Amino acid sequence: MKVAELAARMPRELRARMERETVYAPWLRRGMTLEELWTDKVVMETVYNRLGAAEREVLHAVVRRAACEPFDAGALERALPGHLSGAEARAGLAGLLRRGLVFAFRKTWGEHTYLLPSDGFAMWQDVLFPGLPEGLGQGALFADADGLGGSGVGLGGELFGVLAAAAQQGLKLTKHGTLHKKQIAKLAEGIRFEPGRLAGAGLKYAYGDTYPLELAVLLDLALRLGLLVQGDEELILRTEGLQSWLALPGAEQDRVLYGLWQGLALPGGAPLQHAVRLLEKVPEGVWFPAEAVISVLQDNGLAGGGESAAELAERLRGQWVAPLTAFGWLEEGRTPAGLTVYRWTAQPWEGGGEAMPDTEEGQFMVQPDFDILVPPDVSQAVRWELACLSDLASADHVSLYKLSRQSVRRALEHGRTADEICSFLRAHAMYGLPENVEHTLQQWAKPFGRTRFVQAVLLRCADKETAEAVAKLPGAGRYLVESAGAKDFIVEAGELKGFSALLEKAGFMAGLPQGSGEEEQRRYPKLEPASAQDARSVWASLEAAGSDKGLIYSRHSVACFQMEGSVPETPDLYPRLGEIPAGWLRDYRTYHSSTRREMVEKAIELKTALQLRLKGTDVKLVPRKMQETRGTWSVTGYGTEPGEGAAGGSRVSEEIRLLEGEWQEMKLILPGINDKF
Repeated sequence: MKVAELAARMPRELRARMERETVYAPWLRRGMTLEELWTDKVVMETVYNRLGAAEREVLHAVVRRAACEPFDAGALERALPGHLSGAEARAGLAGLLRRGLVFAFRKTWGEHTYLLPSDGFAMWQDVLFPGLPEGLGQGALFADADGLGGSGVGLGGELFGVLAAAAQQGLKLTKHGTLHKKQIAKLAEGIRFEPGRLAGAGLKYAYGDTYPLELAVLLDLALRLGLLVQGDEELILRTEGLQSWLALPGAEQDRVLYGLWQGLALPGGAPLQHAVRLLEKVPEGVWFPAEAVISVLQDNGLAGGGESAAELAERLRGQWVAPLTAFGWLEEGRTPAGLTVYRWTAQPWEGGGEAMPDTEEGQFMVQPDFDILVPPDVSQAVRWELACLSDLASADHVSLYKLSRQSVRRALEHGRTADEICSFLRAHAMYGLPENVEHTLQQWAKPFGRTRFVQAVLLRCADKETAEAVAKLPGAGRYLVESAGAKDFIVEAGELKGFSALLEKAGFMAGLPQGSGEEEQRRYPKLEPASAQDARSVWASLEAAGSDKGLIYSRHSVACFQMEGSVPETPDLYPRLGEIPAGWLRDYRTYHSSTRREMVEKAIELKTALQLRLKGTDVKLVPRKMQETRGTWSVTGYGTEPGEGAAGGSRVSEEIRLLEGEWQEMKLILPGINDKF
């Protein structure tokens, strides 16, 4: 989940608490929002520099070992180095929660799970691991690789095909809530993803035994984008969203689609999530092998310890790289030595930004043989109208559409006229509309409309007297089109509810017919011209609203949990603080053997640390266990001398074991209460 999604779910009191954090005050006074602060690298670097040592250690552990995966307190403690106590882990996590760097959710049984936002993770990887190479430094080694070819129209083009089919023929649902088998087969036939490329993503989705994976992905994206909405009997095309979506430049469509795909299919486990982020640092056009990405992770301690480099590389290829090649964002290639390599053909996460200027719209070529050649720079808004009046014959870098009598008839049935069709073709044809094509189009369209079927509604009266009474009702004339015999009237179909109310008021009770069709006849939407800038403005609001009503199931249940509305303050970390003698926290001195034992036991119970004077040196001890030893007792744990470690914490020593009398002064340390020593 991204920062924006999490912020939208934040309870008001939680947001107010975070806005009171002193570190955010300068930027909030300038008018920035918390959402902007949490994804601003410069701001977060400043925040990081003001975190306490335990907070830094916890943040490092979360980014390194959890990444975007939900985690609980136990998993966090296991991910931390041994010298950090459980109490320090709780205090450090509480500090991150108070600043909104991590969010807490309450499970149905009361326990908590925690989450680092996905875009926050990407930003923190840059802040905490600046040594990760920008471009892997491998590009020159594979300059002689040969690409294996493109992948058709890409994800945006495949989605366009499903939307066009929805407009042309509708997407009627069965009583089970799925599309009909024939329509599924027809839609699947038009999808050009290379078979098997999406299988490695491991997606689970509704109606998995009915929909092919590739079609399920496209329907899911259309639903999440709000371009299709679920009706009672069909999937309905939303014209407003469609118009803004198709007017967006392709790069910005890619940005939105890439973000959705990340939310659906980001690989599980921190190593591959680090790999996904690292891939985004490879410049466009530079060849790289998956193994090189894993090697960089290993060099930086981010590959984990559970899998070999070969296993991680194979998972990276199957779960993430292969789908991106299917979507046209990555190209696969081979080196002369037979090594499989990849390169970005586009960097979809960048989009193009709000400041991206509108570019000159491409034009297609209408051939005398009724073929239409469509270069890649022709906008989807133009292709939309083309799909209404012609048939797609092939989709590739240059697509081919064909005009036919049947395709023109379809356009006429969807409300176009012959003049509109010719005007559209002339306006967007690079070399004009061939005379023979225009003449033929006019001839094909000429018979249309001379005769037509009209859906009519018949009002049948019981007898002639009733019919005469109905005809004389005040206001009935506006509903009655004409008589159809002595007892029947043809009624305006779109006015049935009003006419029914009038009849009921007059003492008649005429039930509405089944499927009376007050809905308008489906039409292939005719889109109004819109600039890319206008589309960006409209789409920004639609995108912010978002939708989670897709077919694909989330890998995590955290989205179903309630966000915790409060953050733990320091006293909340120690609910029985009043039972601890104040002297144990305040006085650094020698204690009686029995008191020493009690203090060690309390430290183990609270998972916290002790400050000890050992051989003239102050040492922090995180006790793990006590045991009886030859008439006395000993304590085993991690001993640490003051100093700076890799994450800004203390310098770590090896695990130590001390007998009861081996240290002099001591004090109990509670992070946030008396953690200075």
